[in-house]
Amino acid sequence: MQDRSSAFWSGFWDVVSKASIVAIPVVLGWALNLGSQRIADSIAQRDFIQSLIDELSDTKSQARQDIALILLKEYIGNEQPKMVARIAEVVFSDNMNRIVDTDKTDNALSELQGSTAYQILAELNPERAKAIAESSQQRVLAALLDEINK
Repeated sequence: MQDRSSAFWSGFWDVVSKASIVAIPVVLGWALNLGSQRIADSIAQRDFIQSLIDELSDTKSQARQDIALILLKEYIGNEQPKMVARIAEVVFSDNMNRIVDTDKTDNALSELQGSTAYQILAELNPERAKAIAESSQQRVLAALLDEINK
């Protein structure tokens, strides 16, 4: 009886040993593939975000900026809402400067507060959006007064 038991366990461990010789390289290959896929995904994400930042830096096309902001919010807004809100604030500020500096102040308030940058900022950081709305109103009104006094 003891010979049968030891033969069983000996056979069992032989099978386990042979299976592990096959399984270990398969598991290692799978783990390496998973790691390399994560690295590739990280590089692709970095490249995508860099292209969005390039689009946001292009002040010649408002539509491209808006699309880049929307994609940035959707792509990383849940993980890094403060960063996306800050980027939206910078874009909003740049747009406000451009609008006020070009004396395009008749519809500036509605244009600014209806902008994609402002909407994203209001969604991600409502308190800051409110403060910016108040300061932009004051700035636009000051620009209107300057224009009237010319």
